[in-house]
Amino acid sequence: MKKRNLAAAAMILACSLSLTACSGSGAGETTAAQTTEAPTTAQETTTAAETTAAETTEAETTKEETTEAETKAAAEGGAQLRIGQVEGAAHGDKCFTVATAVIDGDDTIVAAFVDEYQFLDSEQIGVPNSEAFIADGSVAEGKVLASKRVNNAYYSENMKKAGSTVEIAVNFDQIQKFAVGKTSAELMELAGKTPEEVLDAVSGATLADTAGYLSVIAHAADAAKETPAVSYDGDVTALSLNVVEAAAHGTKCFTIAAALTDGTNVVLSYIDEYQFLDSEQIGVPNSASFTEGGSILDGKVLGSKRVNNEYYSENMKKAGSTVEIAANFDAIQEFVNGKTIDELKELTGKTAEEVIDAVSGATLADTAGYITAILAAAELS
Repeated sequence: MKKRNLAAAAMILACSLSLTACSGSGAGETTAAQTTEAPTTAQETTTAAETTAAETTEAETTKEETTEAETKAAAEGGAQLRIGQVEGAAHGDKCFTVATAVIDGDDTIVAAFVDEYQFLDSEQIGVPNSEAFIADGSVAEGKVLASKRVNNAYYSENMKKAGSTVEIAVNFDQIQKFAVGKTSAELMELAGKTPEEVLDAVSGATLADTAGYLSVIAHAADAAKETPAVSYDGDVTALSLNVVEAAAHGTKCFTIAAALTDGTNVVLSYIDEYQFLDSEQIGVPNSASFTEGGSILDGKVLGSKRVNNEYYSENMKKAGSTVEIAANFDAIQEFVNGKTIDELKELTGKTAEEVIDAVSGATLADTAGYITAILAAAELS
């Protein structure tokens, strides 16, 4: 699956927000422009731990299996569902947004999920491995990269001090709800209107940058058009999309895993992982601001492994890997899609070797860790 970094794609309407100055923190989320905090980075090269001792599956094999899966989905009938995920700069230059969208065969959005990541003081809840990022010199002392959803109470309290009456997580939920049933083109058309017109259209949302969030969801829906389809015969309106952060692979990165479920089965899944790389690589949106703000150290960027697939996979190749990181993620997703939650629970109890043997096309030593992350998202349904 391909994932596009919106830092280099269409520009998104934005204003900024500052959580260090609580007196001005929330108002920008509801009405006017504000400022925010920034992320930190640390260089890590891929080690042999990314791969098993013996790899026999090539990326080309995974591509063939993906094509076969699409053909099978079309033949089975039912709704043809696809999933996509992107990063964007929906709200100023002090944070970055991650949006996930599921579309049907008519390119209509059937589910969406939005979260945003910002550097907060270290007393708040950081993404997995936050302490390690500080210890290895990637993130400044006293800072953690944090999900606004995970830190909803803290973040919303600062918004409240600035006059907001709607929590950040509730705002995201209302934006997601509005996106369902729309196409990416319809969302982009609305996003081009004034902030007041957008807020009038999106019931329950009060964020001044609501248009920005809709734009990122639209780009995620467009990214989904490039991914394999799965067939689903049930009621798509009853499906639930959830996303979690996890530590699927050691202490030098963190995973974002998404799962679309009907309460019993994982219908679709998506994995990406974020790691601090040298500043010559592609960082998440607003990376330069994160460095300038002192949250990420000079010479580093926080980068998506999917976006930096070529660079990251080349380092894996030096360690003996024959399968790119993105192809590995795709193989894990293909294996998980269609499995019941109970089946995945049973699998995570097996040895690393048994899990790798079960997942055709995957060669990562931590394959079980990625499946566990998807499972965690699925169990939130």
